[in-house]
Amino acid sequence: YNTILERLPQELAKRGRRNRQYLEKLVICNAAQQPVRILEYRQLWEQRVATHRQVVVLGLGYVGLTLALALADAGFNVLGVDTNTQRVNQLNQGQSYVHEVGLPELLREHKGKRFTATTDLPENGDVYVISVGTPVQGQDHKPVLSFLEQAATAIGKVLQAGNLVILRSTVPMGISRKVVLPLLEKHSGLRCGPDFHLSFAPERTAEGKAIAELRELPQIIGGINDESVQSTAALFRELTPAIVRVSSLEAAEMAKLINNSFRDLIFGYANQVASIAGAYNLDVVEVIRAANQGYPRDPVPLPSPGVGGPCLTKDPYIFAHVAHEAGLGQTLFEKGRHANEGMHALVANSIVQHLERAGKKPATAKVLLCGLAFKGHPETGDLRNSSSIEVLQLLKPLVGQLYGYDPVAQPHEVEAYGVPAVRLPQGFDGMDAVVFLNNHRTFKTLDVFDMVRRLAPMPLIYDGWSLFRATDILPVRPCLYAGLSFMHSSIED
Repeated sequence: YNTILERLPQELAKRGRRNRQYLEKLVICNAAQQPVRILEYRQLWEQRVATHRQVVVLGLGYVGLTLALALADAGFNVLGVDTNTQRVNQLNQGQSYVHEVGLPELLREHKGKRFTATTDLPENGDVYVISVGTPVQGQDHKPVLSFLEQAATAIGKVLQAGNLVILRSTVPMGISRKVVLPLLEKHSGLRCGPDFHLSFAPERTAEGKAIAELRELPQIIGGINDESVQSTAALFRELTPAIVRVSSLEAAEMAKLINNSFRDLIFGYANQVASIAGAYNLDVVEVIRAANQGYPRDPVPLPSPGVGGPCLTKDPYIFAHVAHEAGLGQTLFEKGRHANEGMHALVANSIVQHLERAGKKPATAKVLLCGLAFKGHPETGDLRNSSSIEVLQLLKPLVGQLYGYDPVAQPHEVEAYGVPAVRLPQGFDGMDAVVFLNNHRTFKTLDVFDMVRRLAPMPLIYDGWSLFRATDILPVRPCLYAGLSFMHSSIED
């Protein structure tokens, strides 16, 4: 593209064209002078301008760091800003505190070159990307916008004419226009639109495959005006070929909330079904698979011990907050969240009851929890907002001793929750119960026969993800095998 732009003046001169003011499209031909592609001149120019811009990413958590390094890999000069000095030092030493496929390699390749981390907001940025946290708090789960407000204030103090500000943090609809925009204008003395651009471009990647999805997923963009959308598209076009333009900031804000609240809601449906199946000792996974098989409409997801993670535990409440502000009352989003959160107590209470059925005293039992990250596939070591940790906390006062294991999270991260970390298979030795709380791929490759033999007599194997088969486990030795909605025993009652 740069080569085309460099050759344009000579080509226009040959054709007697004095300037490029009315140049709209360029036709690319092959060696046989056959048209093969049509390019828009404005798009070419935007791409050239974009790649020479200084991009500043505020907030180097999971969302900000993956985006910053993906942009650096796409050819941008990126400065990552975070208030956490330890994080900044780690990144500048080439050490990633985020477990993400491909991220350590990108950091090693670009640190000190196209990517640098700092605690100081620069005054020479061209594009500012806000990716700070917007948690919810309190019994009403009200969104906390203080980090966002601090970021907007800081950017406003260094904002210059021609700059672009992109919001990536999840927010209620209207926050970009009603909160961020006024702060930027107040502290910069500039006007949004004529002087600087503002857009909302939601992050929609899944932990464990964020780098790949940044390059593949369509990027939704809404802006204060068309120029803001075009400037943002020029940036993200270097990452993904698919750009989805929407009509406003609010439309882009809502699109993000729709994605995550819908996912949480359908998972809540599956978990509600699991609770009902449990009342009849029916294997809910078997039933749902039967319902889905060969049926061409709306497959039902499988249930789990709860739905966790930084996004699905928060975004439905943010969407519900939007509905409450509009006077619409209680929402399906809250009901889905309650169904998913209710699984924590269901699982903890089931484990205690099954221990008693196995003839054990819960107060003296040794229980190993496997899979403490909020999900196992795609794999992550992220323990934030993990359903497994919620179950762990509920079990603490109910059983004698808890132990923890996660295939990805570091032992010290596990032990921060007050339980000893173990390794497998030695960690199975002498346990009264082993509980599987996420679906990491390594659990399916375990030697289940060796596992059952290592456990204490008449053990409980609680399989929250239907990873194993009763026909493999029950014949090994007297034991109790249970899941979210079923219980099988080697010994007749």
